[in-house]
Parts: sequence; structure tokens; C-alpha cells
Amino acid sequence: MRLRVSYTTPKELAAAVEQMAHGAILVPSTAEVAFDAAIELELVLPDGSSLISAGRVLHVLPGHGVAVTIEPAIAEQLKARVGAPRAAEEPTHAQKIHQALHGTRDQRNAILRDRNRQLHAYVLKNPQITVDDVLAIAKNPIMGADMYKLISERQDWVQRPQIAIALARNPKVPGDIAVRALAYVAPDALRQLAKGGAPPHVVTAARKKVIGK
Repeated sequence: MRLRVSYTTPKELAAAVEQMAHGAILVPSTAEVAFDAAIELELVLPDGSSLISAGRVLHVLPGHGVAVTIEPAIAEQLKARVGAPRAAEEPTHAQKIHQALHGTRDQRNAILRDRNRQLHAYVLKNPQITVDDVLAIAKNPIMGADMYKLISERQDWVQRPQIAIALARNPKVPGDIAVRALAYVAPDALRQLAKGGAPPHVVTAARKKVIGK
């Protein structure tokens, strides 16, 4: 299958390059694709030129698109097209921590896209964070393992069935966390997971729970 994504401005391209630093690129698409499906990705750049890359689907995000890996050589070409931001425009480390802890949703999301993953955990300490925000993080396949671990350690979050399902289905969530999350998945959803739609170790664990072993 071939997917196409266009970047009309250098800012959009720079945001895509930031996504690649986490292992994948988000491609808006309504096409029906499956986890780990092979993809040919056409990247249309602001100057009208195109790059073609082979990749695989890391995650399907209904209503948003798919997260797709790209070839390292293509990633390097994209990085070369993006100019480094001026130092005066870049917030300091302390300012980023403050935005993570006290900022708006847009500011928190900007921190979650930052290449410095040590900043990401501060977002989960922001008193304004909502269940929907946490759910989005649990679904996101380009977060660091520490983020999924922190979510799983908060009982008021992981006990919510939709968050538990998101952790179980996300292929980037460590196996032990994903399997433990099954304890909070509703029976109907557990039966669905036992049929597939999740990493193999989660499907196996779900089947064992369904048959009572």
C-alpha cells in the first residue's frame, strides 16, 4: 500500500522531523491498514519535491492516521532540509519544565514532542492533565517506556478500561505492563483482544484469561 503526506511549510516539515526522532512519523490517512503492514510512503516537501520511503505501520490511530517508520537514509535527507532554530527562539530547559508542569494542553503537547524525553514525565504531573490526555499518551506509540510505566503505576488511570485497553494494544508498551493492564479490561474487550488486534504476547495472555487458565 502507498500512502502520501504533504508538508506545505518548513514548520510542518520540522514537526515531522521531531516525530521521527521518536521512531515514527504520523501520516493522516483514512485508508484501512493493519499493524505492522508494509507501506510505501511518499513525502511531498514544501518545495514540491518528493521522497519515497519503505516503512511499516507501528500503530493505527483511528481518526488521526497511522504511525509509520521510514528508512534511515530518508530520515537523514529530511533532517538536512530543516534548518536549526535560532537559540533565542528555543525555550530553556527550565522553561520547558515549567510548561510541562503548569502549561496549557498545547504547551504540554509541545513538550511531549520534544526530543529530550526526560521532560515528558513532567507532563503527567501537571494538575490540568485530563483522562483524555492520559489516554492519548497511552495510545501514542512514540512515547518512551517510562511514560507507560508511570501511567500504569497510577491506579486512578490504569483502572479505567479505556486506558488499560490502550496500554494493552500499544505495541511499544513493555510486555509486562501491557499484560498487567488486562486485569482492568472489561470482559467483552478482553474477548476481542483474545482474537487479535494487539501484540502477540497480549493476545496470548488475553486468551488465557478468557478460558480461565
